[in-house]
Amino acid sequence: MQMEQQKSLVVVTWDGISSPLSCILKDTIPNFDILIYDYSGIAEQPIIEKITTNHFVSVKSECKGDILQNTYHYLSKIEHIPYKYIGILDDDIYFSIADLNKLLFIAELEKLDVFQASLSHDSYYNHRNFIHKPGYQILKAWWVEIMSPFYSFGIFKEAGQYFDKSISGTGIDVYLIPTIQQLLNKTNTAVIHAVQMKHCRPIRTDGRVFSNGKTNLQEIQELNTFCRELISVKKIHVDNDFMENVLNKKYVYGIPLRDKIKRVLPMIKNLYQLIVDASYR
Repeated sequence: MQMEQQKSLVVVTWDGISSPLSCILKDTIPNFDILIYDYSGIAEQPIIEKITTNHFVSVKSECKGDILQNTYHYLSKIEHIPYKYIGILDDDIYFSIADLNKLLFIAELEKLDVFQASLSHDSYYNHRNFIHKPGYQILKAWWVEIMSPFYSFGIFKEAGQYFDKSISGTGIDVYLIPTIQQLLNKTNTAVIHAVQMKHCRPIRTDGRVFSNGKTNLQEIQELNTFCRELISVKKIHVDNDFMENVLNKKYVYGIPLRDKIKRVLPMIKNLYQLIVDASYR
């Protein structure tokens, strides 16, 4: 008997000029609703061949933090939101409708709270740990990237009141969402390697100074401080693993030497596993 999926919402950004959903292969009927987010703030809702767009938002926005905040405000005005997950995709993420259907099916099957698809090896990326790993359906993670996250609606709703703390969106992914997950006790987070996506454009947030006068690295540092305060005020119980793998992690340009050294042992273990696997072929 096939499991019936609760519908989800996929938000896809758009520059208001180019062809909308240009990186989405329309190969089947979506099992989810679509919201087109025009970040130019000047376009009208487009008509998409073969695809029904259920929602349209047009607000001039600087970066992903703005987009999250405005999407949250838009959805907050709708009564009785029926969605299980909210996914927010950058307009340069190559996906197919079939892959998105599969991604959401696996997430519901695995009862995930936060997730993303793995990144193809030819993607532009900042974090190698999200690159596709053959042979895995899912791998647990502490957080997922801001370029294409999927959040359970409860997490999105609770975190939404704080989205205005980062215009870039940097820090929302690595600090805020994991902290909200601790608050709600919804901590099942994973990268779904059974599905791949491609990030087609170079990263554009690094080094930018936003309208608040801050860079993405300044925003991420301030969100780290805010999340520590939130834990104290809300009396959220967090263990040492969370502190070590989330809040005590610092993000700077380049990889700190300490983190590089910590990778040596996992590299040896992975090499050993590859040799063992090969011996059974």
